[in-house]
Amino acid sequence: MKLLLIALLLFPIYLLSADEDTLKSNSYEKGLKYYKSDDFKNSYDIFSKIYLDRLSDVKFNFYYGRSAYETGHYANALAAFERVEMQDGSNLRNKLEMARTYFMLKMYEDSEIAFKEVLNNPNIPANIRRNIELSLSRVSKVQQKSFTYAMLMADVLYDSNINYGSLGSYNYGGGRLNAVDTISDSALQVYANVVNIYDIGYKGGYAIKNSFSFYLKDYSDYNDYNILYLAYSPSLIYQETKYIAELGLTVDTMELGKKKYLSSISVIPRFEYHHTPTLRSIMHFRYQRKEFDREAQREFDADRLELSYGLQDILTPRSYIQGNILAINENSIHGDTNYINFDEFKINATYANQFTSKVGINIFAQLRDRNYDNYISAFGSKREDVGGLGSADVTVKIIKNLRFKMKYSYEYVDSNQDRFTYQKYTVSAGIVATF
Repeated sequence: MKLLLIALLLFPIYLLSADEDTLKSNSYEKGLKYYKSDDFKNSYDIFSKIYLDRLSDVKFNFYYGRSAYETGHYANALAAFERVEMQDGSNLRNKLEMARTYFMLKMYEDSEIAFKEVLNNPNIPANIRRNIELSLSRVSKVQQKSFTYAMLMADVLYDSNINYGSLGSYNYGGGRLNAVDTISDSALQVYANVVNIYDIGYKGGYAIKNSFSFYLKDYSDYNDYNILYLAYSPSLIYQETKYIAELGLTVDTMELGKKKYLSSISVIPRFEYHHTPTLRSIMHFRYQRKEFDREAQREFDADRLELSYGLQDILTPRSYIQGNILAINENSIHGDTNYINFDEFKINATYANQFTSKVGINIFAQLRDRNYDNYISAFGSKREDVGGLGSADVTVKIIKNLRFKMKYSYEYVDSNQDRFTYQKYTVSAGIVATF
């Protein structure tokens, strides 16, 4: 009887507690609905009333921090992002939001450190890297200086088919020729990039970016295939809340086998539009004039046009997927030239995930279809190539600005002219450093 009496007394308390839990859950769902529709005022009003009950909820604290940031409650936003950081140090999106919040709180040194920490990750997509560069230029502008950073990648690689040797024998001029033997070799590969960016606008607006690139591939045995590439790329960038527009110019030159081989100039307008905080369209057009330096190859001088559309979805704060469609047209400057005039279509996809604060992966896959204009009588056809390329790389953080990287790639091309049917794979391992 005594137990029954206690139960009857406690039952209303249990019901009240259950009702409170249900009410809080309903409030969270309602606030989340406001958040996903970009109604940050209402989401903040709701989240600020229930955050004490969800201090250990990583997703909630990120939503609460974003809502607080968008409504100008920067101190509350920083506290929420710091709670996420303590539980999920590999959350790249959260680090970006912390960097932005530090800036709004005029904690400029902390903001610069946080932005650079994300920039040091080689797996972030190019458009996100550009956004971080713009943000860092604003931080630097407040501190009365332009922003400069550098990246260095050095690795050793093995290439199974450096000369694109054919898979088998092929018909040519009415006869059957033996396959072109594949040549394999190891090489040292070095890539360096220095970027300077200066914000010349206010609250977004214009920025000037200058990029200098250096690439070297030095084979152990077959030095005729060595590559030295230099490029300078200035651009003018304009940013608004929903979009970024960029007009770029690239001037480059390449040596092959220690002899000057190719020079080109490109004009590249780019446009990025943010449909939602996680979904973006990325477009570019490229005009390139290619001029060969060796007299025997002058007939290969060409104009190249490229049009690209990409859709990027940030799946989680540490992962994204991006798909691209490209259309390419290349035509000889000097008229009809075999194997210069062609149309090409590519479709590719990239998936990247920063699994932990130290380990990340990047997976890439591409299909392409190339059709040449000229009929080649010796082959009795116009050349048509269909190919595929796949690669995967893993990066492991060693220290703050130094990562170890391993990569494997495989390519296969099937051509109706068997001389150009080939397969190859490359394996590389090295370091990525940022400064």
